[in-house]
Amino acid sequence: MRILIAVLGLVLSFGAYAQALAPKFKAGEDYKLLDKPVRTITPGKIEVTEAFSYTCGHCFHFEPVLKAWTAKQADDVAVIKLPVVWRAEMGHYARIMYTGQALELSDKVDQTVFDAIHVHGKRLASEADVAVLFKDLGVTDEKFKKTFNSFGVSSQVQQAESRTRSMAIQATPQIIVDGRYSVTVKKSTGHEGLLQVIEFLLDKVRDEKI
Repeated sequence: MRILIAVLGLVLSFGAYAQALAPKFKAGEDYKLLDKPVRTITPGKIEVTEAFSYTCGHCFHFEPVLKAWTAKQADDVAVIKLPVVWRAEMGHYARIMYTGQALELSDKVDQTVFDAIHVHGKRLASEADVAVLFKDLGVTDEKFKKTFNSFGVSSQVQQAESRTRSMAIQATPQIIVDGRYSVTVKKSTGHEGLLQVIEFLLDKVRDEKI
């Protein structure tokens, strides 16, 4: 009888140990593997790419959550924003983001554009509308137009369109980790669940590099 109890104890202990070792999140259920890995653009870092759109309501609500999470990350993590370009007109909004980056106003531009669209109901669909927004941020009309229509910004918009396709972006916000793993928000777990999967994948990538 004692031997049977001991054996049962070992079986239960092994089961608990195996359960502890089992992955918390599973491929195909909690995240997906891209059919073809995408080259990352931040050497030496684990890249977390947020595919988003200024016109996306979910992205608007996720913005402060991601910003707070990003501030807590280790030096080996790089968070990159990718403005999705599914159609030609979406290039206009991508151009807004890259103009903000070129003028070193990224944080202010992102929040101001989100608020303009989702709080104040402005579409910002024309270059003139966007010029007013940048002017309110202290950018002259001349400097804005020169940057907005520059070769550098135009090239980045084209690259965003290409990366939207290569990363197989189908929804926003969508997160790509290390150019290989794709994660989207689930209604059942929300933003917190999304961040947990991202952190799980970051640890997974770190373990692979050991």
